[in-house]
Amino acid sequence: MAAEHSSTVFQQAAQTALDVQNASNLSGVVRSLADVTDVLWIEARRQGKGTEYVNTHPIVTLFLAKLVSLNGSDCFCSACVAKHSHATAEVEKIAGGLTDETNGTGVK
Repeated sequence: MAAEHSSTVFQQAAQTALDVQNASNLSGVVRSLADVTDVLWIEARRQGKGTEYVNTHPIVTLFLAKLVSLNGSDCFCSACVAKHSHATAEVEKIAGGLTDETNGTGVK
């Protein structure tokens, strides 16, 4: 049951990252990122991973992209657009119920 609860919470964190893409309040995004980061740490520990996992997770990538956007510092180079597109696809898989291990590509 605990693993099932953890999976649901992880899915909710992914959905929050997707939902926040429509946000307009930087403070609210930062607060949500803090909550989501707590969830990512639980998942990192479950997988035996650490800081790099959390720092580079696609969920974090989406939050950071939104913060940069709200700051007006967006980068639209092909590398940044590709990274955002890849992160969005990975987070959509997680929000849909797949885990890092089962989403087809896995998160490092």
